[in-house]
Amino acid sequence: MENFKGILLNVDVFKKPRNTANSNKIACCLISIGLVLLSVALVGCDNKKNRTYTVGIMNSVPGLDRNLPGFKEGMTELGYIEGKNIRYIYNGPTTDTSKLSAAGQALVAEKVDLILSITTPATLAAKQATSDSGLPVVFSTVNDPVGAGIVDSTQHPGGNITGVSFGIQEARRLEWLIKIAPKIRRIYVPYNAEDKSPVLALKMARNAAVKLGVELITREFHDNETLNDAVLNIPADVDAVFCLPDSLMARRLVDMVTIATGRNLPTSVPNINNVKRFPVLCSFGNNHYSDARQAARLADQILKGTPPANLPVEISEFYLVLNLKVAKSIGLTIPDEILRQADILVR
Repeated sequence: MENFKGILLNVDVFKKPRNTANSNKIACCLISIGLVLLSVALVGCDNKKNRTYTVGIMNSVPGLDRNLPGFKEGMTELGYIEGKNIRYIYNGPTTDTSKLSAAGQALVAEKVDLILSITTPATLAAKQATSDSGLPVVFSTVNDPVGAGIVDSTQHPGGNITGVSFGIQEARRLEWLIKIAPKIRRIYVPYNAEDKSPVLALKMARNAAVKLGVELITREFHDNETLNDAVLNIPADVDAVFCLPDSLMARRLVDMVTIATGRNLPTSVPNINNVKRFPVLCSFGNNHYSDARQAARLADQILKGTPPANLPVEISEFYLVLNLKVAKSIGLTIPDEILRQADILVR
């Protein structure tokens, strides 16, 4: 009991020091330390507030540069002003996919805060380049991120990558083509066998074709030479042409649909903007500009501290687009019921 009394006595002495001068010195020291810590915290907050972020951009298809204005506009609305608190590093599309890996490594070396990757090949290269650093990546214009091995699942991406996917529309796009032109039975589908994006899209289309009772006549190509052959030699016995999301095909898309339309063949493409630009009959797809704006929201959350692994992959909004001029030129009458369901009619 005496020991406890000693302890209590010592505590009491500590609480009420006999030397008032020493007490004042201790109090002053504590106040000074508190002020210093508060100053450091305020400076840290101010630095974070005034920080300039750097976003690196990777893209493998020239036509998808239209994603950039959408992304930048989305970031601007979220408070990231180019030239003030954010800057972008983009050296143009890397059409030679063998150089995408080096492009990704260059952005890592630049110590960017985040990479925006456009297309499946660019995203796979970004994933490889950031595997050691864990640098966050947000993708746009990727059709099947799970099948391509980019994320573990759409709800739980895992790792350092998340983004916006459009892949689930391939089956529905084929279904719309059949509804628009119900006499179709054999459909020509050329695709780049070296690119995971069209390969995965073809798998979805094949499953849909079985249910729809149509036959897909596929044609592989691997380079510009075999692509040229696939474009110029559309089989004589097909009823339509169905183009997949394919970075290599994008280079010759206008030739493909022009030849097909010249033969009065209905055509369907994944990019809705190309229905306005080229002689394409229809599309059921995403708007790349809108996708990029969605990607900006994900980028904002990541820059504010949310790990990409905790942000589920978002799905694009889809639109049915019909080109009435092309329909007329190939002698196709589209039922009013279909016309009423279209989001955009090109006249």
